[in-house]
Amino acid sequence: MLDAKNVVSISGGVVSDPEIINEKIAKFRLAVDYAGSEKSSQNNSGYFEIVYYLKEGSDFASKNAQFLHSQITGGKLKKGSPVQILGRLVQERWTQDNVNRSRVVIVAESVSYAASNFSKTGESSDSAKPSEASASSSNSSVPNQF
Repeated sequence: MLDAKNVVSISGGVVSDPEIINEKIAKFRLAVDYAGSEKSSQNNSGYFEIVYYLKEGSDFASKNAQFLHSQITGGKLKKGSPVQILGRLVQERWTQDNVNRSRVVIVAESVSYAASNFSKTGESSDSAKPSEASASSSNSSVPNQF
């Protein structure tokens, strides 16, 4: 159950193929474009570590965990897949070479595929232009432009 004070909802693309560790944990990185960033800027996207606990003991933690496991092992969830994550932030801390280190990861509670606005060629997935759409449905009460 998510604590209402620590909830993260984020959408992005999987950076590399997810890995499953000991059949209990799924890990992958997520790339997210920053809203409002200039495309010519070198700082227009961020990368987040995603951790998903698949099993509690020998049973799957949830139906979503079972689904995610099958998608990873079946090769369907892979690099480039658009996903939506609902989870919480966790700060991991450790000592390396007598230096305290830390990083923030997202512990996912739910992972689902996100709709992509663009096809593989980079064109908009909406095939009909607004003028064509309004011509085909002239009896519609929806205005041509908002």
